[in-house]
Amino acid sequence: MPAQAGIPARERRRRASPPGAPAFAGATWLAAFAAALLAAPAGAQLPVEPKVTAAGIALSSPWRAAIYAHAREKLLHPAWGWRHSERDFLLARQIAREEGLTVDEDVLFAAAFLHDSGAIPPFAKDGIDHGVRSAELAEPLLRKAGFPMAKYPAVKAAILGHMFDKEAGSGAEAIALHDADALDFLGATGIARRLSVTGTAPDMDAVVARLETVYREIPGRLVTASAKRLSIPRLVAMQAFFDQLKRETPGRAPL
Repeated sequence: MPAQAGIPARERRRRASPPGAPAFAGATWLAAFAAALLAAPAGAQLPVEPKVTAAGIALSSPWRAAIYAHAREKLLHPAWGWRHSERDFLLARQIAREEGLTVDEDVLFAAAFLHDSGAIPPFAKDGIDHGVRSAELAEPLLRKAGFPMAKYPAVKAAILGHMFDKEAGSGAEAIALHDADALDFLGATGIARRLSVTGTAPDMDAVVARLETVYREIPGRLVTASAKRLSIPRLVAMQAFFDQLKRETPGRAPL
């Protein structure tokens, strides 16, 4: 018996696809769903992925997005620019987690992305420590961006104490950023950063001397056990670099 036998003709016509209808099943339902979705209020739209930095750090507030945009546009430097800031933030967060430090990530984000701004032209000023200058620059910039300024004292403390040759301060964010920034002077990254600012120096002597200085001094300036552990493979990489450089240097010829 034919499959449609016994079905009234009107029902068969209703079930039949009209001329020119899409060949796939449910086309009418899909079209209606799409139209309803497009007509839905903004709040009913499907959720979108949060914006993130190049390294995947969440830009979870308008002020973070503004500070990151400022860094990407203005803080351009091979050693102290925004890429260094991203590494510092991620290292500091890792150190804090491993140490069990409770950090305010708003403070950490602001300090990490602005701590070296005072070292980068046109913001640098002769005779002013770059940490001090960075803190000066950070306050109005954060205020304009909508940062919760009650947290600014912690940002300032972290910026002022970020260098390995400075006291880190007592705040969790300041300790984490201090050690993170020190680690970024070490290893292949530290070597690349130092070489990137060689400029027009007549030789490599000053660069190598600076690398040897941070190799000797930074381990003793690290505050946390986590940073000391993380420094080990970086120090090994630097020692291998020094050894290979000596092997490639003929006799006692200057570098």
